[in-house]
Amino acid sequence: MTQTAPVAAAATSTTSQRLYNRTLTVSSLDVKIDVKGRPYANFRGGFNDKKTGKPVSIFCQAFGKSFEALKEELVEGNTIKVFGAHERREANPEQGIQASRSFRVIGKATPRPQADAPAE
Repeated sequence: MTQTAPVAAAATSTTSQRLYNRTLTVSSLDVKIDVKGRPYANFRGGFNDKKTGKPVSIFCQAFGKSFEALKEELVEGNTIKVFGAHERREANPEQGIQASRSFRVIGKATPRPQADAPAE
């Protein structure tokens, strides 16, 4: 079964994104407050690429309920298990933002349910 979530920017369309489980090592953590007074986190998430085995660091963001669920675990150097969607950030030269890939955290990863053991 493929998990999908609506794209935030196109909530009224039928477009969906694939969700990924990630075990990330938190670095460059920056907790900020948005214009409505709500906290959110920007951080680098480190993991090893499954294909190459090389370490990868990707820009990550956690907003709203996902931030609230993770705020105690979002500590520099801590390893967190989350799921979310890869997104493409558009460039905004006025704010000094370059186009890049990012990972939007949707929530904590939950273990898969175990299949019932066969009856003996």
